[in-house]
Amino acid sequence: MPGHDAVKRNMKHVRLALLILLIVPASTRAQESRTIFEVDPGLTVAWDLNKKVRLDFATGREKTEELSSARWKISGGASFRLKPFRKTLLDLIDTDKDHQFVLGVIYEFSRTSDAGTTYREQRVMLDGTFRYTLPAKVLLTDRSRIELRWLQNDYHWRYRNRLLFERPMKIKKVKFTPFAGAEAVWDRRHTSWNLFKFTGGVNFPLIRRSTLDVLYERQHCVTCTDQNTNIVGVTLNFYLRRKK
Repeated sequence: MPGHDAVKRNMKHVRLALLILLIVPASTRAQESRTIFEVDPGLTVAWDLNKKVRLDFATGREKTEELSSARWKISGGASFRLKPFRKTLLDLIDTDKDHQFVLGVIYEFSRTSDAGTTYREQRVMLDGTFRYTLPAKVLLTDRSRIELRWLQNDYHWRYRNRLLFERPMKIKKVKFTPFAGAEAVWDRRHTSWNLFKFTGGVNFPLIRRSTLDVLYERQHCVTCTDQNTNIVGVTLNFYLRRKK
């Protein structure tokens, strides 16, 4: 049955996420390296042109793998919705999450200052996102990303896969959405999975189609000088719709 096959495919993703969650922390404990801490603010704006196409803009601060300092980034792109859910079980402001399959393309520019030198990077990212509603109204998101990077005069590419679980909740009149996820990054330069991210947080709806993400992220980079990073992120999101 098609539905049974879809469940089997997604259970493979769940098992993979659990395996990563078990293996990577063990390898992290085995490494003797300092752990750094940073706070990363961010802002995103999503503009629905119609039911199938959305424009995405973002800016903020983010940890870099190559340098000890963080980078400031700005990006713009578009997402294309291919298949909506037959029945939406989740009350979410982000309309991309009403769709099972979404393709995306993003251009990003960032700048970092380290030891008196300014580093500039450009990225082109190609995304393929699959979503599935698990029991108890838990939304599973599996995003695959090809990342083309131009850092100064160096070019390379990476593959990233992120699994995210979330579920809207309500206590009295307060609505919020807890989420948790894991991401693994394969880098062509090292021909290995060298970066792992583990995230947990809460999304709070605000006024006029806006939300606030508050999260904690633990990064473990096998090939970085600073292998372990604790990050607190705060991101303000706006979701706009084109007037008909």
